[in-house]
Amino acid sequence: MAEGILKHQYKEMGRNDLMVSSMGIHGLTGSPAVDYAQDVCEELGIDISSHVARPIIGEELQEADLILCMEPVHTKFLQTFFPWHRNKIFLLGAWPKNKARKSSIQDPMGGSIQDFRRIFNIIQGHIDRILPLLLKK
Repeated sequence: MAEGILKHQYKEMGRNDLMVSSMGIHGLTGSPAVDYAQDVCEELGIDISSHVARPIIGEELQEADLILCMEPVHTKFLQTFFPWHRNKIFLLGAWPKNKARKSSIQDPMGGSIQDFRRIFNIIQGHIDRILPLLLKK
């Protein structure tokens, strides 16, 4: 959902100079976004129907300026297996420097559509918060 939200907001601003890509540390490679994620995004005019789950791709991490993760286990995984990218791996909820906020964003997988709506709103709030910072880069 985060990829879809960020791409949608950027497009709404008439911008196309930000590369946004989603990769996972686990999951079924090649599978689409789950129905609840698609439904929640669609309710707000965001189409993620073309999303396909992908594994971590080292070359893309190399090219990235910033790597934002949802949960601490994701950052720890990336920092362990790709330590040379440590300085650009952060939690979405904590970037750029506010470690005090509740920074982990729970994966709603397996939850109800209400769980997906709640997580969507949390992600949306963080993207609204960081988007001005991304525009400065």
